[in-house]
Amino acid sequence: MQHTAWGRHVHAIGDDPEAAILSGIKTDRTLISVYAVAGLICGFAGWVAIGRVGSISPIAFEEINLATITAVVIGGTSLFGGRGSIPGSVLGALIVGVFTTGLSLAGVDDYWQMFAVGNLVLIAVALDQWLRRASQ
Repeated sequence: MQHTAWGRHVHAIGDDPEAAILSGIKTDRTLISVYAVAGLICGFAGWVAIGRVGSISPIAFEEINLATITAVVIGGTSLFGGRGSIPGSVLGALIVGVFTTGLSLAGVDDYWQMFAVGNLVLIAVALDQWLRRASQ
């Protein structure tokens, strides 16, 4: 898959910020643009949530953070930087969505669903660390 220069810069900064600076990447500008895009996406998500529920509060989707982190880690994004892709994150989101929907249809309590998703994070991070050490 082809990465744009911006995508390569983001990966380089995530992998080793000091090396990115030494290679001539303007890390401050890149990080500001990453946060701006993330803020735009969050604003859009809030707008969708308002349309779905009719109102919104700051604690409306507090449990969604765990599912989001699980999805991106399962999708191949490293929590330690330098690796990841949008298609992988979308695939991870589908996996987590199917997993939680299956638990819900099976009648599993919400707290145990969060516990199961938390275990998925632990397994995914452990697998990521194992793969990272195996590749060195």
